[in-house]
Amino acid sequence: MEGNILLTTQVYGVSNEQVETYIEREEVDQRFVDAISRNKHIIIYGASKQGKTALTNKHLFPFNYIKVNCSHNTTPVDIYKSIIRQLNIEFEESKEVSNTYGGEAKVGAKATLKIPFFGKGEASGEVSGKVEKEVTKSYKTIEFNLELAQDISEILKQVNFTKRIILENFHYLTEETQQQLSYDLRIFEDSNILFIVLGIWKEKNRLGQFNGDLLDRLFEIPVEPWNKEDLKKIAKEGEPLLSVDFSEIIDELIEKCFDSVGVFQELCKECCHAAQVFKTGSDIVEITKDHLLLAINKKLEDYSTRHIRSLEVFAEQKARNAEETPLYIPYYFLKVLFDCEYDEITEGFRKSVLLSKIKKIHHKPDNVRPSDIGYFLQTLISNQVKKRISPPIFDFDQGTSSVKVIDSTFHFFIRNCNKKEVFDFIPIPPGLN
Repeated sequence: MEGNILLTTQVYGVSNEQVETYIEREEVDQRFVDAISRNKHIIIYGASKQGKTALTNKHLFPFNYIKVNCSHNTTPVDIYKSIIRQLNIEFEESKEVSNTYGGEAKVGAKATLKIPFFGKGEASGEVSGKVEKEVTKSYKTIEFNLELAQDISEILKQVNFTKRIILENFHYLTEETQQQLSYDLRIFEDSNILFIVLGIWKEKNRLGQFNGDLLDRLFEIPVEPWNKEDLKKIAKEGEPLLSVDFSEIIDELIEKCFDSVGVFQELCKECCHAAQVFKTGSDIVEITKDHLLLAINKKLEDYSTRHIRSLEVFAEQKARNAEETPLYIPYYFLKVLFDCEYDEITEGFRKSVLLSKIKKIHHKPDNVRPSDIGYFLQTLISNQVKKRISPPIFDFDQGTSSVKVIDSTFHFFIRNCNKKEVFDFIPIPPGLN
């Protein structure tokens, strides 16, 4: 791309489009390329903005896959309907179908797929009152149950389906839906219908926790960690494309991103903007510490707005009835979080440690039981999704029995913000004033 005029946003930053400074890492990219050639589902996991979608975009063309974006309300049936629609298969659910045989009309209610094909088959006559010519289309009619992975597999084999199916934002699905899909994935594997699952979590074998039969049947690829040399390569890749030089501040820039490639990319972009570099220039511009400071302040402002609002919503808890006073575990969790040192936050809070810390500051310590903390942790993701905290900030890692921060921008935010001022934004629950 050297010699072309590029915008800074095409070179650095977080974008839905592939930026010019994407770099390949053997332990991630080559592993993904190898996985594509195998008959296994692929699980790509890691914190938000760490390169999961970018990895698939780099190595797959749109004609290699179909994609389904998941949300909290998405069910397995929703996913399977989306797949069928994207394959342009005519879909009729509980709709009257009329066929004429020897002049006799037979009407029945069916749930069917109508798959166009070449050759002998059924004929459907579609006649308009304003058009005299009868239009006939050949198709196969297949009765189906969209709740059964086996039926979906048979449908996809009928149309010679060979693409990968990408499930974006798998973590937004309810635990019940994730569990059901974990069982369905095993059935799809038998038919060589292969999925790529993208999710925000830290530990291995997340799906294996729902269905032990998936263990050793999945190809798991963590996109973290990002080492310093990889981040340096990103900065170097972009320097000749924009005529900039990061050498003076590169080490400090890497330190300030806290191992998040998304934050690193955004800081690179904002440094360039601070230096008035908005596109490829003719003269080399040195990026200085002053530019970095402006970039940090800009990103802190951007992230603060979202994170403070998310924390306010996270802490909200309503009583089930007028007589009940909640334990306000989410509020006390945040109070513990903001009282901790940064290293404790990055390492994660073990369940037992969290229980101890909350009991020390709780207004009714004797009422806080291990089961209360356990329920809070088990529903940590689902509650954030319900409250529209996107992406989720915290997750419970069952493997290590600890809470982890899974929004990579939150590390940057919590390290650079004034924690006391931020916590003051969080309303004190009723009865604790």
